[in-house]
Amino acid sequence: AAGLAAFFIGSPAIAKTATLINGLGVYGNPGMMGPLRDALQKRGYSVTILNHVQGKYISQMPDVLIGHSMGANSALKRSQIFRKNPPKLIVSIDAGRAPLWWSAPNTKAKTISLYCPLHPIGGQYIQAAENIEVCGTDHLYMPHDPRVIRTILQEVDKL
Repeated sequence: AAGLAAFFIGSPAIAKTATLINGLGVYGNPGMMGPLRDALQKRGYSVTILNHVQGKYISQMPDVLIGHSMGANSALKRSQIFRKNPPKLIVSIDAGRAPLWWSAPNTKAKTISLYCPLHPIGGQYIQAAENIEVCGTDHLYMPHDPRVIRTILQEVDKL
């Protein structure tokens, strides 16, 4: 019995995971996702950063899935495939205006969309998501906006 107790006490905790998907044309790492990566790592998350093309090949859903611009479209599209095992939280940051991926997946995942309807290349309102308008920051820099980061972290802290 003592050995069993030591096994459970000494076992490492299962890592919380987050995948961040950059938008179109952002192929470097961390791209636009550096501040979010840092904030999530401080909260104990193992973070993977992908570009929007790599996002199409996610084979297992993380606990938290965040995408910006075309990366948000990739996140929404990919999460549709994993309806039986969705992430706990999906965050769309100013998704691109893509007519096929304007809706949250039909899963138990909480989906929030941080967007500005005034942005011509982003600004997609996501049906069936909690949509929060965040204007006053350029589309490209929305992942750096303190309001965006704060909102995401508040949701992450609820998990």
